[in-house]
Amino acid sequence: MWYVLQTMTGREEALVEMVRKTVPSSLYEDCFIAYYERVWRKQQQSIVHIERLFPGYMLIITDKPDEVFLELKHIPAMVKLLSDGDFGFVPLRREEQMFFQDLLDMDNPDGERIVRLSYVEKDRSGHVYRVSGPLRGYMGQVVKYQFKKRYAIIRFRMLGEEKTAALGIILKEDIEQELAYGKVEAPVRVPDYYKTEMPEPEQEAAFQTGDAVKVTAGSMDGMDGVVWKVGKGVVEIGVHLFGQDVSVEVPVDEVCKV
Repeated sequence: MWYVLQTMTGREEALVEMVRKTVPSSLYEDCFIAYYERVWRKQQQSIVHIERLFPGYMLIITDKPDEVFLELKHIPAMVKLLSDGDFGFVPLRREEQMFFQDLLDMDNPDGERIVRLSYVEKDRSGHVYRVSGPLRGYMGQVVKYQFKKRYAIIRFRMLGEEKTAALGIILKEDIEQELAYGKVEAPVRVPDYYKTEMPEPEQEAAFQTGDAVKVTAGSMDGMDGVVWKVGKGVVEIGVHLFGQDVSVEVPVDEVCKV
């Protein structure tokens, strides 16, 4: 099971180091801090920072909680690291554990406990129509998107209480340039796990002017029309509406040929 220890913000790494040095490794599977990637915009550049997802919290996985608890409680230096001297060693509920396990991708081979960026694409009206990455499975829990600040607020439960957290997002304009990682200030190419989340390039070349198409999603779902113009990620189609031909712009993945 997963257990939570609380400390003062800024002392999380010290708490993890203390556990790893003093508690026998045979008593627990892992202890770690959950981090997340966040994009900051500075001078038209996208800079990735890695920040604490839950400031003040450390997570420990063990099937011997009583033994771990005794080890922790008998270490004076450990108690001093805990928040307000309150020795809280609280288990996560099963559904909470599954949520974090999925979000942090605990099965990844690199062993990192980082919520990666989610790729979010929106139409010209600002509506989200494509999401991939960690956020994809939790779109129903999104409270709001902050596109300029590159994060989404989601609602979840932790320790039996409803909480909110920010998850980092990345937009098309970010992946069309080189990213810089803030901790090293060194420009790097977009990692493969971002590249695979991008729309397939052939989608944009799938239609030609004059193609007969049908809209398959959105407010125009089921409407027939003809392609008038092909853009980047969108197609402009002519449809018969209110007794006349009008032009509407639709994302390419919401249109199919007929």
